[in-house]
Amino acid sequence: MITLLENWFPIMTHDLLIMVFSETKAETVRSSLGNADYSYYFILEKYLPLLRRIGTVQHIDDPGVEVDSLYAAARSANRKAIFLSFTPPHRTLRNLSCPTVCVMAWEFGSIPDEDEAHADNGLNWVEMVREIGSVITISEYATRVIQSQVGGDVSVWTVPAPVESIDAAVPDHPASASTSLQLNAFVIDSQDCEIDEERATANARQSGNEDGPAWDGSDITMAFASNGVSCGQYLVGFYAEEEWGCWSRTTSPQIVLPWQLDGKISLELVLVGYGENKGRAVHVAIGGCHHELELPETMSPIELVFELSGKANTIQFSGLRALPLPGARDHRTLGLGLKSLRLRALDNVDRAPLSVAKQNPVADQDDQTLHLAGTVYASVFNPEDGRKNWKDIVTAFCWAFRDDPNKVLLLKMSHHNRSVFMGDLLLLFSRLYPFKCRIVAIHGYLSDGQLEQLKAATHYYVNASGAEGQCLPLLEFLAAGVPAIAPDHTAMASYISKDNAFIVASSLEPQAWPIDSRRAYRTTTQRIDWDSLRLAFLQSASVLQEHIDQYQKMQLSAKVAVRNHCSPDAMTDRLHRIIESLV
Repeated sequence: MITLLENWFPIMTHDLLIMVFSETKAETVRSSLGNADYSYYFILEKYLPLLRRIGTVQHIDDPGVEVDSLYAAARSANRKAIFLSFTPPHRTLRNLSCPTVCVMAWEFGSIPDEDEAHADNGLNWVEMVREIGSVITISEYATRVIQSQVGGDVSVWTVPAPVESIDAAVPDHPASASTSLQLNAFVIDSQDCEIDEERATANARQSGNEDGPAWDGSDITMAFASNGVSCGQYLVGFYAEEEWGCWSRTTSPQIVLPWQLDGKISLELVLVGYGENKGRAVHVAIGGCHHELELPETMSPIELVFELSGKANTIQFSGLRALPLPGARDHRTLGLGLKSLRLRALDNVDRAPLSVAKQNPVADQDDQTLHLAGTVYASVFNPEDGRKNWKDIVTAFCWAFRDDPNKVLLLKMSHHNRSVFMGDLLLLFSRLYPFKCRIVAIHGYLSDGQLEQLKAATHYYVNASGAEGQCLPLLEFLAAGVPAIAPDHTAMASYISKDNAFIVASSLEPQAWPIDSRRAYRTTTQRIDWDSLRLAFLQSASVLQEHIDQYQKMQLSAKVAVRNHCSPDAMTDRLHRIIESLV
């Protein structure tokens, strides 16, 4: 991208210092996926090639310490300087001498504007934006929302994060083509799961443990709490971790370990029963070895001894009741609460030591090959983001193609912890059973090359979001000539049309601001029409299989839409004019 821009814009690095800040850094992005505001890092990454054509870019680690010091030094050297903070308004410093611009994403029908005593600190973005004075949004929708509330005294511009549209010829993308993806990721594949009406179980191969590392016999402790080193990514059938631990959500939850256990072992579980499960006798199994335990009424440690005759890597619970407790404020299907586990070897078996990577429960998975055949639909999202409606994508896809083994749905889960979706996905498998279509979830940080492979293997990109600030994954797939199934609301209204997508119908619904801990309805998003999504799957498959000329026109229209919306050339010129006006 930089090489392309050099042909169009002169280098202007000698007299302008551009300081940039994002709370997520390159070295922390893998472990921050899915955390609050992590996507600002990717917006900054898209802006960087443009900014480097305009001035000298300086990354900032601590704005309160560095920005004004660098600004003073620049002024003394007769240089201009500006600070771009890629953060929401309440995370943007407002007391700096240096000209400051808040570069923000927004997708709701209004920005927070409350300052009552009962409201959270940071809920009045209107006043904060007025204090900052200059805002760049990444969508026309966000600009209109902010301008309608802050008035004319604040400068609000729109500069979408740039996406390069690929100029190469559009591939034919035959619907029956087969391809393979080389991934360094964890994969759940419905074809490799044991599924019935009661449960879905990911087999050992999907956990990377069929021929995986054996436990070396050293003591292992796992704490399933959100504020510690998370091991929850190995939980199946549990809700996401809380500060103390986590709750099970199904009758047969599991812990899938990253090592193969064997021999005589001690398993200590710190757990508690909930509701009807207090005092209930449940079974705990590892391999073919079973124990019964009575769930305590208060959080307590319970030790079980297993003598395994073969290798196993799954701790399986069964016999729980998974129904909401009548009259309780929490309507979840809570069964047992799990705080931690501890494994100890009780024999003298000579076990090989684990490598450092394999001892780390959050280490990357080994490279593996994912073979695909048929029509491939893909979606990239944070499964913890309630706007994404990913369960609607799964259910609509399955109802559209439940008897068609040649339809594949690829879900790239952008979150550091697989427990936030793995249990939900497997639960969906059992509820949708039986089905012949294929659903594959990919969890892990994919390289640029692996993402390019994913685009090349995809026939349609799917978005069912209730609101979008821009949706970079959707734009990047469109830029590669991949048509979409998507709504045309919020930021997507600027580039989604019937020429490049099958439109998913939607309508307004009340919503809470994401930073409002009260979860009070103060704004709006869009409610997706589920049947419209299902029909879009069917219509898209028909076009690809029976009207390839129409499909190819959609591919070309997708590329043109991205070029018109956010080409790097146009965005560089726009960003340059904005910065020059401020400094």
